[in-house]
Amino acid sequence: MTDLDISVFEPPESDWEVWRDLRLAALRDAPGAFGETLTAALQRDEDNWRGAWRAEPPQPRFIAAIAGKPQGMCSIVLPADHDFQPLIIAMWISPVARGRGLGPALLDACVAWCRRNSFARLRLGVVEDNEAAARLYARYGFRYDGTGEPLLSDPSKLVMWMELPIKTNAPADAVDPVPSLKPIAVPSPTLATEATA
Repeated sequence: MTDLDISVFEPPESDWEVWRDLRLAALRDAPGAFGETLTAALQRDEDNWRGAWRAEPPQPRFIAAIAGKPQGMCSIVLPADHDFQPLIIAMWISPVARGRGLGPALLDACVAWCRRNSFARLRLGVVEDNEAAARLYARYGFRYDGTGEPLLSDPSKLVMWMELPIKTNAPADAVDPVPSLKPIAVPSPTLATEATA
């Protein structure tokens, strides 16, 4: 099911509190799915929250809203330990908005950003027990690359890395066709999962 009134936008720095509130809601809802803990996030001050807008290289952030109300988020970082390739982090949808098309809409925004900036692939990590997120990413076209690492916030869990090739010669608002919308079996993780800041 999708909503007709879905919007995705890059919030300006002046919306840092909206971003913060979404992030705190995500950490309360799914504490085991992110590299950051709720305790650590609650200790961050305003300057720290605003810092992401001033980062070099830039860290684009996206908020998904239904009828103007923010219900989801994600960000892209370009980490040195991933060869400065775009990596989606902090992906989260409010429980009340799941299954309404916000996940694919946020992924579309990330793909469009990569195309505009001539990146040929997009990566993300999914925590081994986050089956719903793994299914979303697989339906969209992400595939496991066979690598992983311990989750920062809980090294007993693994983050499994997934990758999506991007056709950079396509228009920025076009999305690669999804190979199949049928349910995709998620392999049992043997490596690691998720990536979030």
